[in-house]
Amino acid sequence: MGRIRTFYFADAWLFGRLVSMNTDRDRVISIVLSESEWQAFTARHPQPVNWLRDRILTELQAAQTPDLQEAPVRPAAPQARIEA
Repeated sequence: MGRIRTFYFADAWLFGRLVSMNTDRDRVISIVLSESEWQAFTARHPQPVNWLRDRILTELQAAQTPDLQEAPVRPAAPQARIEA
């Protein structure tokens, strides 16, 4: 039994470090578009990820609630164009 315990819990210190890591997370939004909708959208906005991120950040800055004023808003990073 001692060997099994050592095998399973040898890296328990690593688990403790992972659990206590920062709780900030990136969020992902998934939107379902038909191929024709996607083509029309990317024709109008060649970098749709940057466009959507900029719209969200603009909305957050316009809201100006006390909670949002404390949280830093990071600028949109340049993204490579994603082809579907």
